[in-house]
Amino acid sequence: MAEETDKKKSGKSKINDKYRLVIFDEDTLGEVKSTRFSMLGVMSLLVFFILFVGLSTFALISYTPLRYTVPGYAEIKNNKVYMDLIERLEEMEEQLDAQRVYTNGLRNILNPTNQEIAGVTAEDFKLLTNQNSGAPVELLHFTTPLKGDISASFNLENNHLGVDIVAPSNSPIKSILDGVVVNAGWTEKTGNTISIQHNHDMISIYKHNSTLLKKVGETVSAGEAIAIIGNTGELTTGPHVHFELWNRGVALNPEEYITFE
Repeated sequence: MAEETDKKKSGKSKINDKYRLVIFDEDTLGEVKSTRFSMLGVMSLLVFFILFVGLSTFALISYTPLRYTVPGYAEIKNNKVYMDLIERLEEMEEQLDAQRVYTNGLRNILNPTNQEIAGVTAEDFKLLTNQNSGAPVELLHFTTPLKGDISASFNLENNHLGVDIVAPSNSPIKSILDGVVVNAGWTEKTGNTISIQHNHDMISIYKHNSTLLKKVGETVSAGEAIAIIGNTGELTTGPHVHFELWNRGVALNPEEYITFE
């Protein structure tokens, strides 16, 4: 046991022992230069040198054109499958960004107060998205939601994004196209309100109703009754329906596409 301890001490002593390197002049044998060192210092300097060379080599190859000399690197970069995959990923990112913008716009239109909306199933949602690139709005045939007199027309400057239609009490309000109910409920300003998503990125909104005949998630047909005219909500001065028509997040003037008389 004592011998092992002595060996360990001897090993540590050798590492920490100081040595002196002396350079003599060959002719005069005089001392020209000398330096002191230890084995520990030499080993530390050697480790530092190896790390420095390794990191320098890595940086040189990674961040300079020398990386193209690495076997296989150029082949990967120029591989057609690799390039096609990168292109497809970029296209998917652009599509996701566009879909996100559209979804946010749709949410702001249908639910400006951020109330929770539930009831639209994945099966129902197919109708909302699978025919978005159909006929132009001008070629669509809209059913009149309510025949009556226009008491207030569409006016962007006054932020009146629809038309107000006056008609007899208990008149039914009809869906302008086939679609799915995506919002049906009460808001303080617009009273009983129902919103329907149609094909071709169309949305129709009907406000101030006395009664709603459909619930969120239900499918409706063009001309089907969805509500009864009313006078609900703060933003109303008498029985009427405020009707809005939206396409791809843009409010349209309903009188340019639908006859109300």
